Amino acid sequence: MQSKFESYLKDNFPYLLKERCIICCSAGVDSVVLFHLMLSMNKNIIVVHCNFKLRGVESDKDEEFVMKLCKENSVKFYSKSFDTKKIKENSNNSIQMIARDLRYEFFDKISNELKINHILTAHHLNDSLESFIINISRGSGLDGLIGVPMLNGKIKRPLIDFEKKEIIDYAKNKYLRWREDSSNKLNSYLRNRVRNNIISELEDLDGNFLKNFKKTIKYLKISNSLIYERINKIKADLLKSEADEISLNIKSLDEVNKEAFLYYFLRDYGFVDWSKIMDLLDGESGKKIYSKSHVLFKEKSKLILREIKVIKNFSLTINSLDKIKLPLENGASLSFKEVKEIEKDDFDIITVDKGSLILPLKLRYFNHGDTFCPFGMNGTKKVGKFLKDNGVNEFDRSSKLILINGDNKIIWIVGMRLDKRFSVKEDSVKLLNIEYLK
Repeated sequence: MQSKFESYLKDNFPYLLKERCIICCSAGVDSVVLFHLMLSMNKNIIVVHCNFKLRGVESDKDEEFVMKLCKENSVKFYSKSFDTKKIKENSNNSIQMIARDLRYEFFDKISNELKINHILTAHHLNDSLESFIINISRGSGLDGLIGVPMLNGKIKRPLIDFEKKEIIDYAKNKYLRWREDSSNKLNSYLRNRVRNNIISELEDLDGNFLKNFKKTIKYLKISNSLIYERINKIKADLLKSEADEISLNIKSLDEVNKEAFLYYFLRDYGFVDWSKIMDLLDGESGKKIYSKSHVLFKEKSKLILREIKVIKNFSLTINSLDKIKLPLENGASLSFKEVKEIEKDDFDIITVDKGSLILPLKLRYFNHGDTFCPFGMNGTKKVGKFLKDNGVNEFDRSSKLILINGDNKIIWIVGMRLDKRFSVKEDSVKLLNIEYLK
């Protein structure tokens, strides 16, 4: 296996033969074999271990074993313990998912601190088969059926093409020592039930099952790459990115398979309820669907995708108007300048009667219940209704800037409409330009 492993590295990960690497070692046979294989080819390795405290003394002995293994081979060792059961009390995730997140977070932290770009895990072909079966049971798409990826950013899996039997045979032939995780025999976890019951049956049905599965994975990856080429081409044609949003003209979906395209477009943003997404196409403007990180909403003839951002309260007090330029977020600013006449008619510049202003002025976000007297219109109007009528969706309304006079009257919906109570009159003595610079 050693020569086969070395050839595999040269073909797929040649840089692992000379660059620093982190080996994730649990004390089990897979990671112990990976440790010895890598050590025989690259002495510049570091080992990390996580103790999840789930098996009492047994977990601590795993940690001691890996520490001793590293000491015997003069390899740097890093470990971290977690009170996983206590963390579970405040989480809806399974113990396995919590442990997985903690593990990779720790691995990434060490890699950043040591400036190492390669984190090696001991996943093998049998792990890919387990994931394949589990993902079938969960209704996975094609991505879930191509097994555990060989490469995922910093994470490299140099044993992914090797069978579990090869790994165990190598360990026995080299008289290696390792520790067995007693929880692997329990069927309380889905992965264990798949490993202990289903896979053993499949292997009994066909002695070449794993080899044939390996071929299947290869063909699925080829098919998947072709799909991605096509999907990426369609995305480039149909999706339009502007500032912090991605928009899609609903009519353009008539040119493609709607359901397939929306699946590949939206799944990376955490959306899973495809029936609601399809209903959104024929829904009313303003209708929306949320994932944990994004919101998808309909705006007239478009679908708009945005990241969910917490809008913090914003309020800026303006105590002086003398040649002032106020810096705002995202490089924007608000400036004040005395003028002799109305110089420009523009959404981002207004000219007001300076004598009608009462200091301090205040700049803040729109509040529900705000009303003003729009210039050019009769009477008062709710700001929210005005924004809606002028095509500002509810997600933008919450961060719309409003300039307020000292008597709490609205002077200006910034970038949109002046309140007529502050407009220039025939008897106005001093005029003031207020400009919003984006």
